[in-house]
Amino acid sequence: MNIVQIPAFTDNYFWLMFEDNEKSAVVVDPGDSAPVIKSLKDNNLELTDILITHHHNDHIGGVSELKKVFPKVNIFGPSDPRIPADNIVKNEDIIKLDSLNEEFRVLDVRGHTNSHIAYYFDKKLFCGDTLFSCGCGRLFEGTYEDMHKALTKIKNLPKETLIYCAHEYTLDNIGFAKLLDPNNHDLIAREEEVKKILKEGGYSVPSVLENELKINPFLRFDHKDVISSVQNHFNLKLNKESEIFKYTRQWKDNEYD
Repeated sequence: MNIVQIPAFTDNYFWLMFEDNEKSAVVVDPGDSAPVIKSLKDNNLELTDILITHHHNDHIGGVSELKKVFPKVNIFGPSDPRIPADNIVKNEDIIKLDSLNEEFRVLDVRGHTNSHIAYYFDKKLFCGDTLFSCGCGRLFEGTYEDMHKALTKIKNLPKETLIYCAHEYTLDNIGFAKLLDPNNHDLIAREEEVKKILKEGGYSVPSVLENELKINPFLRFDHKDVISSVQNHFNLKLNKESEIFKYTRQWKDNEYD
């Protein structure tokens, strides 16, 4: 399986998947058609399937044009009138994509939006804007409880899972994480690694879930250092992991971004 990053806009990634010696391809969250069409041509591919995680335009903006160029393309997405999907999928559905000879499991990860889903197969997660490397998406529509449940669901996937998120936010996210977790040696090491990767023109994602569990404050709502930091910052005694997540997100929203 080949999974190709397609950079777009200022910091988006679309994900193109295809098998060796095959002509069919699948793309995740094509917010712009032009770079997707170029990548397809460069690899001599035909687009057969589109997987959509949520309705924001930087994830669906290229769908209509791709449908014109590839009229037989199958478009999968959640039930949401804002999403141009002709195959509606929901939590725990299994999608069989013949073009890849793979089965994708659909996960309900609402929070960033009310209908956000993710696609999981073979220890690979395409999670849109739910989880980023060392961060998570803002809550535009869902509740803190929604997002906490979504991140807990991701947290419980196999540790070897690769996280294919949709933005290059890692270095900025690390800056915030260091405020909460300044003595986290794994976090400091990751910062140096990411700086080197980006300086050399590379990408910081996909990341590995096992590493995210060591550095991502939005997955570490059960870790004593994060709990202590959040409670001290807000001068509160918090009893639930979902509350730790809530105040961590509020800290970033109100005082960092």
